[in-house]
Amino acid sequence: MAALALGRYWLFSPLSLGLVLASPAQADNALGQKDTIFTGINERQAVELGIAPGLVEGARLDALVRNYYFQRDNHSDLVSRDPTEWAQGFLFSFRSGFTDTPVGVGVDAHAFLGVKLDGGGGSGGAGLLPLDASLRPGGEFSSAGAALKLRYHDTLVKAGDQLVETPIVASGTSRLFPQSYRGVTLKNHSVQGLWLDAGFVESTRLRNQSGHSHLVTAYGARNRAGVAADRESPHIGWVGGVYDHPGGLQLTAYGGQLEDMWYQYYLGISHVFRVNDALVLKPYLHYYKTRDEGRSQLGAIDNDTYSGGISATAYGQTLTLGLQKVDGRTPFDYITQNDRIFLYLSNSQQFADFNGPGEKSWRLQYETNLAVLGAPSLQFIATYTRGEADLTRVDPDSIGYGYIYNPDGKHAKHWERDLALKYQVPSGPAKDLSLTLRWAAHREGGGYTAPGNTRGNSSADEYRLIVDYPISLF
Repeated sequence: MAALALGRYWLFSPLSLGLVLASPAQADNALGQKDTIFTGINERQAVELGIAPGLVEGARLDALVRNYYFQRDNHSDLVSRDPTEWAQGFLFSFRSGFTDTPVGVGVDAHAFLGVKLDGGGGSGGAGLLPLDASLRPGGEFSSAGAALKLRYHDTLVKAGDQLVETPIVASGTSRLFPQSYRGVTLKNHSVQGLWLDAGFVESTRLRNQSGHSHLVTAYGARNRAGVAADRESPHIGWVGGVYDHPGGLQLTAYGGQLEDMWYQYYLGISHVFRVNDALVLKPYLHYYKTRDEGRSQLGAIDNDTYSGGISATAYGQTLTLGLQKVDGRTPFDYITQNDRIFLYLSNSQQFADFNGPGEKSWRLQYETNLAVLGAPSLQFIATYTRGEADLTRVDPDSIGYGYIYNPDGKHAKHWERDLALKYQVPSGPAKDLSLTLRWAAHREGGGYTAPGNTRGNSSADEYRLIVDYPISLF
């Protein structure tokens, strides 16, 4: 029962720092992006593997009531709308235990309902609600899914609709509901400190849709006309592992193939140094290698992306410096709606990823839980990021990325400022209810946004207000 209680704690505490068994890697800037409770999937599954057998005894049903307001004020003539949506969501998540058999059998299921509170007048497109043919938000949407899970010793296999967390493919969670994938995943931690991970998924349910769709990428799927049919991929597969040394060293290696688009490799290293009782230092490095594959539906890709930095934590406060470099004629690309909290890029932020062709960027971030003011449940985060890309390096005839080309973009500069304030009720009837406020301000310099780039990577202010109330039903 202790393990079960711990599993519930992780489900409703995205800022948990404790780990059980092997601990999968986390993006180093993740804390600054977490406005959702749906992080920590791998840690929760590690907890599940430690729960005593019992299909009913190990079961739990949880609910989340989420109210989400999103507004983006664009300051560019290239973008004709200012997306504004306000929605109410209800999510139910059932996770059974495992049968007391040599191979334990269980099931995970989920269902949700999203209701529009505001978003008419052509102001939709914030990603909270599905859009109709006239680009107006729908009044409501819902979905349900399930996955069969099998446990054998230290191995967990899941088949069906599920959430995924890896450096190659991950579930988008920073809107009303989490993005899910349909496929098979396998995890194993038979060796102390080593977490092995493999998977194959064929479709995704995007965070603002009821049904599943084929896989597309965040940048290669965009152009003036929309998503071309031959830019969809039928599946992606991956394999990887994380080694967590008791001394604080963590090594991560992954490889994945998005059929007929690209293959991608990831290497990461980080180390926690406890200088003294008050100061903790954590340097980290990330490397992505992406090359076109198969029918190369996005055109030629030869991209190497490096990022790293160091964070210093003392007296409840953390200061982080991040550096990032993209080497290639294409942007660093990823499966659409992968959240930035799962992008292992040091400088990927709320609005911009700072991942343009040839881009160099730096980030400075400060965060504190305000315990020094007597408010440990109040968290404040401030970030400033600046980058410079070279959009003249883009091949204007590239099938997937030609729209980014700008003959005036040799020194395409931009910056972003992010402020976030989060409060979580520590006790009482409303315990665990949280309120998150976010404000991102992005500004572009000359040559940054190409005339054909309608993605909205321009000067804008983005505001988010999220109220989460998690409920443990049993």
